[in-house]
Amino acid sequence: MIFWLVGCDPYADWPEAGTYFPWVYTPETELEPYESVRWETETWSPEDDADQLALYLLKAQNHKPRGVTEVEQHFSAQALPAAGDGLTLSLAGDVMRVGDNWSSFATPAAELLDGDLRVGNLETPVSALHSTEPGDLGLYAFNAPESMLDALPFDALQLNNNHSLDAGDEGLAATVEAVGQGYVATGIDGHATVDDIALLSYTWGTNVREPSVHELFIEPFGHADPDIDWDRVAADLSVDARWKVVLVHWGYEYEYFPEPQFMVQAREFIRLGADLVVGQGPHVVQPAELCHLNDPSQVPGVGTCSVRTDDGEARTAAVIYSLGNFATNMATIPCQVGIVGTVTLGDDGVTGLGWEALATVDGPEVVPLDSLDAAEYLAEGERLEGHLAGWGRR
Repeated sequence: MIFWLVGCDPYADWPEAGTYFPWVYTPETELEPYESVRWETETWSPEDDADQLALYLLKAQNHKPRGVTEVEQHFSAQALPAAGDGLTLSLAGDVMRVGDNWSSFATPAAELLDGDLRVGNLETPVSALHSTEPGDLGLYAFNAPESMLDALPFDALQLNNNHSLDAGDEGLAATVEAVGQGYVATGIDGHATVDDIALLSYTWGTNVREPSVHELFIEPFGHADPDIDWDRVAADLSVDARWKVVLVHWGYEYEYFPEPQFMVQAREFIRLGADLVVGQGPHVVQPAELCHLNDPSQVPGVGTCSVRTDDGEARTAAVIYSLGNFATNMATIPCQVGIVGTVTLGDDGVTGLGWEALATVDGPEVVPLDSLDAAEYLAEGERLEGHLAGWGRR
């Protein structure tokens, strides 16, 4: 402290801004053609480009298990606090159209969502005005009956994602009305605050690329040169709330690690005031990281997320890049298995993180993964343990 008073810069050992990971990294080479297919960049449409659709389907089957070298090294070096004091959030990923057992399919998994506030992402309209039959609304457009809402063990639902407009504005309005009967909704025409927790919600875009009368808080996270309106995000994050949670539908589908650009964007959310950034959209689980704010001893780079802010206040934030699916009719095991993230929030931000795995199985039902004894699910559980090393079970 004495040296600081006489002018010693506590950040003298830090690299120059923008010269270290994740801003600087070694790009991947020798990718399979399907590995670079990314619908979320909005550069193609499956209805119009058969070649790209074929590659997309191949990626959906094979996934993209490896990431940028520095990204893999970064997450393997993470050590996240397993438990902490404070308010507890239970966070789940994409709630997709399951096809049957609508009013009770998620009941077996409810025990995993035992936080003070339970949040999920509803990735289908629930419009009584539209058909629920697959294909009636389009190749990748879905709708579920309102009875689906009876099954969900959540308090709040994110409604803005790439499937928000699958049934058009009329279907979106019907969904907002139905969800509002039993849940707090966020992401359509406004963000929500629950028990002094701001739930700010954004999406990379919508599959229906037509204007909506509603505000869906769309930002092009997936673009190579993103033109994100950080001024709007900063204004949103100025909300008067004790904790600020960003729910973001982003990432590239079927990829086990985030691209560095999403890590840069996560740091910007945190710099602007987010305590927690929670991602969904890739349909598979991606790792998490802890971020230190205004702590000179935490030098940023591979293995360490460290951010400086103008207020200089020390706190701890976290990023969960993808929770995977909560419920789905997808065919591959890594898409059928997702996680519930548990995060505790205290006076100085995030105090603890944990996870438990769940799976969508025939029925359909969403069940705790450790209740299954089939070899393929046991193998996926072991893979997740390795993939999320440093982020412990709750």
